[in-house]
Amino acid sequence: MMIINLNLLPPNRKVQLDRLVKFLFAKNLLEFLIIAAAAIATVLLWGWIILIDEFNSLAQNSIEIGRDYSTYNGEVRRVNKILRAVEESANGYFPLTPKILEIISTTPSHIKINTLDIDRITKKITIYGTARTRADLLSYQDILKKIPWMVPTAMPTTQLLQKENINLEYKTTLKNWPALKTITENAPDPKKTNGE
Repeated sequence: MMIINLNLLPPNRKVQLDRLVKFLFAKNLLEFLIIAAAAIATVLLWGWIILIDEFNSLAQNSIEIGRDYSTYNGEVRRVNKILRAVEESANGYFPLTPKILEIISTTPSHIKINTLDIDRITKKITIYGTARTRADLLSYQDILKKIPWMVPTAMPTTQLLQKENINLEYKTTLKNWPALKTITENAPDPKKTNGE
C-alpha cells in the first residue's frame, strides 16, 4: 500500500500556510518561555520574601541577644578593670614582711613597740613605742642605725631628758626601696563588687 500526498493548494496559499505554521510554533514557544519566566520570577520573588523575613528575624534576634548580654558584657568589663588594677598593684610589689620581721627581731626585750608606720609613697618609717630606761633607748637607737635599709637618724632630744618609761618615737627615711606606684584608675566600688 502506498500513501500519496496530494497538494491541491495554490502556491501563495502554501506560503501562507507555511508562515502560519511557523507563527504558531513561535507563538507556542514564546508562551512556554513566558510561562517559564513567570514561574522563575515567582520562585525568585518568594525566595526574596523568605530571605527578607529571615534577615529581619536575625536582626531582631541580634538586638535581643545584645540586650540580654549587655549585663554580661558590663560584668566582663568590670572584672577586666579589677584584674588590670590587681596586675598594676602587683607590679609595685615589695615584700614588707621580712623588713618588719627584721625590726621585730632586732628589738630588745626592754623596748616595747606600739606602732610601726611605713609610708611607701614618701619612703618614711616611724616607730612608736616605750623604752624602760634612757640607756635602753640609746642602745636601741644604735641598733636601728645599723639596719642597712634605714637612713641613720638620731632620736629627738626631748626623749633623752626622761629617765624611765620613755615614749619612743623614731622617724627615718627608707633606703633603696622602690617607689610605690599610685593606681591611676578609680578603684571599683566594693558595694558593686559584692553585687549589692
